[in-house]
Amino acid sequence: MVSEEKGTTTADDSLSEDDPAATEFSSIRLSARDRRRQTLLFLCFGTTLIVVAGLWWYDYFEMPIIVQEPLDPPAVRFERLCEAVRDEGGKKLHIEGFPVDDSMISRIGELQTLDTLIIDEGIVTDETIDLITQLSNLQHLRLRLSPIGDQGLKQLASCDNLWFLNLPHSVCTAKGVASLASLKNLRQIRLGSKELDNQVTAALAKIQSLRGIHLIGVPITDEGLKKLAAMPYLESLYLDDSAVTATGWEWLFREHSHLHVHIDQYHHDRDPKAHVHHDL
Repeated sequence: MVSEEKGTTTADDSLSEDDPAATEFSSIRLSARDRRRQTLLFLCFGTTLIVVAGLWWYDYFEMPIIVQEPLDPPAVRFERLCEAVRDEGGKKLHIEGFPVDDSMISRIGELQTLDTLIIDEGIVTDETIDLITQLSNLQHLRLRLSPIGDQGLKQLASCDNLWFLNLPHSVCTAKGVASLASLKNLRQIRLGSKELDNQVTAALAKIQSLRGIHLIGVPITDEGLKKLAAMPYLESLYLDDSAVTATGWEWLFREHSHLHVHIDQYHHDRDPKAHVHHDL
């Protein structure tokens, strides 16, 4: 006889691998595991999205707003720069980042230690050039946007120490340029004016001390080029938008190969001893 104990079987034992019921049970159990796995992946993905969204929300809406203090008016900023130069005995005043006008120049004459004055923004006119000429040590003057005319140049002729004059947006004529002939220390000049023509070459030739000339938008001809090239101490010549022909340039390169030449902002000299140099 077979005892009841031996004849007792469990539910798992009663389902063989070949039994369809066993296969269905295993399939159900596998599907449950897949569903749990998918649920966990969904929860992880959802949690990640929530965290990212939270961080974005914080950065976008919770970041402190930086309020920039309004800048002081140009007149106040100019006054402070002048005070700093005066108090420290500075030699250079460079104005950029805000416009300057005639009304601000009234105290410029107090800065007697200045030897360099550069105003790159705003407009200074002939009306206040006399205040700038009170700078007895002035050597370098650049008024980038200022329409300085013949009267202004005539006044600048009293600046005995001036060696670099840069007026790229002037309204002067050849007559005004001729008034600079009295300056014995003027070495570099950079001029742009719609009122200048080929006659300016004769006026410049009278400034015997010049070493460098840069003319912007002046219709210099081949004949004018020869007048400039004949200047005894001239070392560099930059002409932008001139009327010099190819024949004129060939003559210059052949007869005055020592000159450093820039044509329309490009270096063109043929000096065998050429060296690195900078725009005027």
